[in-house]
Amino acid sequence: MTDPAELCEQAVSLVESDPGAAYRFFSEAAEAGSANGMFGMAELKMSGTGTPADPDGAERLYLEASATGHAPSMYRLGTLWAGGAGHQEDPAKAVDWFGKAAELGFQPAYPEIAGCLLCGYGVPEDPAGALRWYLAAADEGDPLSMFKAGYMLSEGIGTGKDEQEAIRMFRMSAVSGVPEGMLKMSELCSSGLVAGGDAAAFNWCRSAAETGFIPAIFRVATMYYQGEGTARDLSRAYSMYRELADSGEADAMFMVGRMLLEGLGVEKDEEKGFRCLSEAAAAGSTIALQLVEDMRRRQNTQLIRIDGT
Repeated sequence: MTDPAELCEQAVSLVESDPGAAYRFFSEAAEAGSANGMFGMAELKMSGTGTPADPDGAERLYLEASATGHAPSMYRLGTLWAGGAGHQEDPAKAVDWFGKAAELGFQPAYPEIAGCLLCGYGVPEDPAGALRWYLAAADEGDPLSMFKAGYMLSEGIGTGKDEQEAIRMFRMSAVSGVPEGMLKMSELCSSGLVAGGDAAAFNWCRSAAETGFIPAIFRVATMYYQGEGTARDLSRAYSMYRELADSGEADAMFMVGRMLLEGLGVEKDEEKGFRCLSEAAAAGSTIALQLVEDMRRRQNTQLIRIDGT
């Protein structure tokens, strides 16, 4: 009889090239009592890979594997009861399964149980407990948990404020490629809490923007507009604002309208500028709304003077 662990290894190697064979190997391992085999069968049933899709059958296999103490299956049950894959949502059951997986040391469950505790999802709010799990996930190398732990430490959520530890967490998340962490490091450099000044702030922010993170793209555009941490480049600022405006960002629409009105980085066009400001106001920009109303009042005042009425 082939060792179930070897069967599972063979199955994993065949998932992409021959999913049907992979399913058969997982099935053979499961028949021999392998929780990994059950889990592999369940994963393929969930996606309909190598076998017809069967979410109910997958759930039964996850439950069977979980009964043997298989933490990945417990985690999958947590995601299902959290509403994943169109499953009925039950927050209490989701928390229960995430908690069981986390207690067995399954790292992907750490941030899940942390989020539940922080938001009170299926369990009473427990910020201190949430922070402990985020820190545990951070210790295991989870970059997003590093950022979230940093935020909680910086704001004193679930603990007393710890600025230096928060900065350490933000830096680790940024180095690991989390755009929110990069943007936070940029802010810390700008404020002087982290060495490097405006030049370092610009570099961190540009790195975050290169991931497509919209708040960072807007901030980089503003740094080009103001010449903060880099040479002033109104043309590049306008181009970046324009790209964001085209995707519906109200604040970027406002900046495009303002630059068109004043001819900054682009040929002056008051008609287009006013139209962009109106669109920004309609999209929720309060400063654009105020400016549009001021412009309309001035225009009405001029008409009154011309008419003499």
